[in-house]
Amino acid sequence: MASTLINLYRDKQNGKLGGVCAGIARRLEVEPWLVRVLAITGLLFASFLTLVLYIAAWLLLDDLPREQPEPASREHVKAAGWRSGLAPREALERLESRLERLNGRVAAMERLITSGEFRLRRQFNDLREDK
Repeated sequence: MASTLINLYRDKQNGKLGGVCAGIARRLEVEPWLVRVLAITGLLFASFLTLVLYIAAWLLLDDLPREQPEPASREHVKAAGWRSGLAPREALERLESRLERLNGRVAAMERLITSGEFRLRRQFNDLREDK
């Protein structure tokens, strides 16, 4: 179905009701509780639309295939903070190292976007689209 095209599945193992919020959280790489809070907020302010979208996702999305492993680089908020059982200094060091890795990735993207090669490729792509 459409699940394989957009890599979005229902995650019944981590889900509470139908696994839709857990599947969205897995796809966006955020905590499931955050998506659940947003869904409940949507129910409060736009109840009919949110309910229809949830039911549609429940019916249209496939279950998460068992052979898909959890991403190794994914680190939940609970695992990084005080709930992990780490000493505060250790938790802070883990978060700082994660921030350093993210800063390195952002710097690499900035170098790519500001490079002459990127501008040249973009101009070639614009020429192709003009046809």
